[in-house]
Amino acid sequence: MDREDHRRFFVIGSVFLEVVTPVFRRQLENNFTKAGFSCLQDFINNQPVVHTLFHLNHRYTWYCCADSTNCIARQKLPLNNYQWNLLYTENPGPGKHHCHCKYTAKPVQLDDLDITLMGLILVNCFTLKPAEDQAVRSLRQYKNDFLSHNTNGAITEPKYNSLWPDLTYHVIQLDPTRQSELDEMKNRPLDEQLCKQYYIHLSDLNKRFEEFEVYLKETNTSVQGMRTDVHGISTSLQGIGWNVQGIGGSVQAANTRLQCIDESVQMVNTTLQGMDRSVQGATTTLQGMNSSIQTAVQEIPLINDALQKLLCYVEKRESRETIDIHRQERKLYILGRGIFYQHHQFTVESRLDTSLFKAVITDDGHIAYIRWGITTVEIHYTDGERFGRIYLQGMPFDITVVNNSTVAVTVPECYSIDILDINNKQKLISIQLSTTCRGITTINNKLAVGCPGRLLIIDPQTEKVEKSIDTYGCDPIRLCGSGDGIFYRNGFNQYLYRYNHSNNKISLLELPSEVCCMTILKDGSVYVLCKDELVHASYDGKEYKEVTTMGLTSLGRTYGISYNPVQKKLVIFNGVKMTVFNEF
Repeated sequence: MDREDHRRFFVIGSVFLEVVTPVFRRQLENNFTKAGFSCLQDFINNQPVVHTLFHLNHRYTWYCCADSTNCIARQKLPLNNYQWNLLYTENPGPGKHHCHCKYTAKPVQLDDLDITLMGLILVNCFTLKPAEDQAVRSLRQYKNDFLSHNTNGAITEPKYNSLWPDLTYHVIQLDPTRQSELDEMKNRPLDEQLCKQYYIHLSDLNKRFEEFEVYLKETNTSVQGMRTDVHGISTSLQGIGWNVQGIGGSVQAANTRLQCIDESVQMVNTTLQGMDRSVQGATTTLQGMNSSIQTAVQEIPLINDALQKLLCYVEKRESRETIDIHRQERKLYILGRGIFYQHHQFTVESRLDTSLFKAVITDDGHIAYIRWGITTVEIHYTDGERFGRIYLQGMPFDITVVNNSTVAVTVPECYSIDILDINNKQKLISIQLSTTCRGITTINNKLAVGCPGRLLIIDPQTEKVEKSIDTYGCDPIRLCGSGDGIFYRNGFNQYLYRYNHSNNKISLLELPSEVCCMTILKDGSVYVLCKDELVHASYDGKEYKEVTTMGLTSLGRTYGISYNPVQKKLVIFNGVKMTVFNEF
């Protein structure tokens, strides 16, 4: 296989990941919306859909309570267990085992579905037009034939020449606007690094990581069970200790009484000396028993101490395994390697020339953005379609996602943080502060806010400041946070600051140019937009590498970057153009 064979694989892979995938998503979304469902979860939770997909994964037709007589027992089950478990969870309780009515849809998003699964749902759960149905079936088959089981990441010229006309024809049947995009991809040069990422994604190797994660969870459960057993043994022996101590006390009381009897016998008559000696012998025997029991009682703490050491060992082992899991997660992203590919770009309405702007993606898939000088939060769908706006009392400085459809915005001139409901386009609450506020992020379900000379940790439920962190003269004006710490920038310099939760210390990392904005990725590492480049810094803020992924270079000065781990999307906003990236 030569370089050109690999380039052809890269071209076909690009078509499936950058064109076919979003086309399938749009088809699926349009169809379930027309059917009256507001989201994917509601659609797949509909009983006829559950029933249909159930029989694509299960052979137990005789257990089905819907229509077991007419249910089809398939020889092949196209919906594999990984896909079924991605969509549904089983409800415990009475009822027929293996019946579809025992399953409930998980809060799955469109981005969680691959081409194969989306194709199965489209052709089995909707009535498509004949051309659309054939296109979906053919594209799904092409993906399996040419990419999913491709072991060398290459496509020969004869196969490519026979595939390309059919591939492009079926894509155009689903979305005629994609023709120019396909023409550009046909001549795309080989990007070795991106090709490797596409190969991993299209070969479904990521499912093996899911299986490994399940194994780790099972291992952790076993260790917890062992820990419970040791606790039980410890508790039982402590109970034995109390019983033995009680026996020891009883023997001591008996010993005292026998000694009194001994003295009385001596006073009665010398003729009873023989009896006295017998009683003394009995006393000695009981004293020996008492001594033995006391020795056993003394050994109970030693046994208990040994058990505590064993328990400590189990806890340390459990802790080490948990740390190992986190370390595996830390290694999820290699610094500087390709993580995202460009999905979509659109232009927003531009009314002011400003250098202060920020966009975020909510958990339910909306893009909300702010620009200095405009007292509104503008809202779009990720495809660029406008959704609406929310009016503010003053000019916003920063914005962060709070939960599924809620964002928080700092309004410095009002000394306030506004919590906004994106779906209902309204302000929920306004948290008043005693000082002006600028940068904002969320961490552990709390708000972290940058104020002059300090960071504030605020509970959005109680609206109370739980912690004030001295930043020693720095004014954090852009923030992002993780479980380990809070990253921020101060003014216009090339230093990335990091506050460490565990030791309350602040460290800094010098970057190649002025820091503009940053966002936390799901492994705790951070993407930092600098004046001249984008860099990828480690979760501990000690090292970095420049990002060279296509579409993420030559960004110029921009102040808006944000990643959403639920949507698995990255958005970069330069005040005019909004660029959305999907995660591999």
